[in-house]
Amino acid sequence: MISAGTLHVIATELVVGMFALAGIGYLLLVLDKKREIADIVAHCAMLGGLAALPLAILFGIYANPAEQISNQLLANKVLLSFSALGISVGVLVNRWLNKGPISGRLHPSIGMVACGMILLVASLGGMYARGESLLFFLPKDIVLIFPVWASAILLLMGLTMISKSTIEHRRG
Repeated sequence: MISAGTLHVIATELVVGMFALAGIGYLLLVLDKKREIADIVAHCAMLGGLAALPLAILFGIYANPAEQISNQLLANKVLLSFSALGISVGVLVNRWLNKGPISGRLHPSIGMVACGMILLVASLGGMYARGESLLFFLPKDIVLIFPVWASAILLLMGLTMISKSTIEHRRG
């Protein structure tokens, strides 16, 4: 039988690879290069990464010997994973409601933030499993939890963005 750790590695490789490809696509969109191809690649790769992300999260939790979040790094990984999941869904919903490439640099910049968060999660996983990371300068002994007021502001911003996009979609 395949262990949860092995399944976590497989799902994580899918997520990181897809989000890295999406990040390159969003970077090309920000730089205004090959817009049509970059738009399709960025959003399709992000969708593929999102399909594997819940599996990576669940298998990662079950791969932990205690089967619970008992470490600050693991707590940060879960929080960042779910934050990246939410931002990615917002980017894809915004693209879907517009039914075509979105002009400007804000949309691909937000997509790049989501991709960067996933790569940060992968780096924290390397720190947890092997004790090594490319991001050695980040604090590892604290859990970055937003206060309730900051979460409420982010929620309102997200709902405003979705409602604005829906209203513009209905007009056009």
